[in-house]
Amino acid sequence: MPKQTADYEEQMLRAAELYYYGDYTQVEAAEKLGVTRWTVGRLLDDARKTGIVRIVIDHPRARRHELEVRLRQEYGLREVIVLPSQPSSAITLRSVCSAAAMHLASIRPSIRRIAVSWGRTVAAVAAELPNGWTRGIEVVQTNGGPTVTQGNPVGESLYALAEKGGGSVRSLAGPTILEDARVARLLRSDGSIAGTLKAAEACRVMLYSPGSVSPDDSVLVRSGYLSAEQMRLMEESGAVGDVMSHFITIDGSIADAGLDARTLSMNLDAVQRCPNAIVVAAGARKALATRAAVTAGLCTTLIVDGVIATALLEAHPQTHEEDRRNLTRTDTPTHPEERKELS
Repeated sequence: MPKQTADYEEQMLRAAELYYYGDYTQVEAAEKLGVTRWTVGRLLDDARKTGIVRIVIDHPRARRHELEVRLRQEYGLREVIVLPSQPSSAITLRSVCSAAAMHLASIRPSIRRIAVSWGRTVAAVAAELPNGWTRGIEVVQTNGGPTVTQGNPVGESLYALAEKGGGSVRSLAGPTILEDARVARLLRSDGSIAGTLKAAEACRVMLYSPGSVSPDDSVLVRSGYLSAEQMRLMEESGAVGDVMSHFITIDGSIADAGLDARTLSMNLDAVQRCPNAIVVAAGARKALATRAAVTAGLCTTLIVDGVIATALLEAHPQTHEEDRRNLTRTDTPTHPEERKELS
């Protein structure tokens, strides 16, 4: 780029105004300015490089590439997809889950076996998948199912994935949290359950959404495994969310060893070893749980909204208590607010 002078800046500005505002072609702009078409192209290119022209793609499905690059670098992730937050949480969730569905369908070679943790977000991903997204898929359940349901999160999460992929489900026949650790040990030693857990842990692709510790949001509370008061006590003890029903702290360690001993789920070290562990999340209430999962190495591919992406990038200088106050707010920024430049 040539050394900038006041005259050259004026030329860049004039060319940009004609091309972007006046709807002139480069040839027409060149005639208007009395220069060559090549010169107009150079002026427009330099205008972009210097910031006189800033191109913004403003669409609900437009990805936030600058956040994706920073998250990959900051957390060592293999792939990151960030969608802008929308005016409502429902629209944001659908946008994120649609992107996750497109990602699953685009994986090559096509997925033949996938370990899946049930839940509302994964059910939303399954709803967005096209029929025939893969062929002959085996969907393996990673953790026990609910005893009380609102809707059918297991069926919607697992069977829709399998049905649309022309395959089958390998279910885990048991509750996800039991009353007695001894019963949990006995169930894990059962041939059928042990075989399913082993199959889940061997999967090279895993899909889950970290669970919130908010009693109003937790599927484990809604399913009857934990009361709202128990969840509040979990949060006070340092839990920030759950991964496949394992409650973890901000650094990814198990929050309550006693509760974990009663939990019927695949081991988290298998998630750490998985070459493609896909995390899908949307909304401020899932920011801490997502951060914990990413920090603990329980994620290689991250698909989130701008709120969570920004929270992850801003997390390092904050204390744990500041994180809890800032990231568990119920309000979700609207799309224009979320697009503000990061400091």
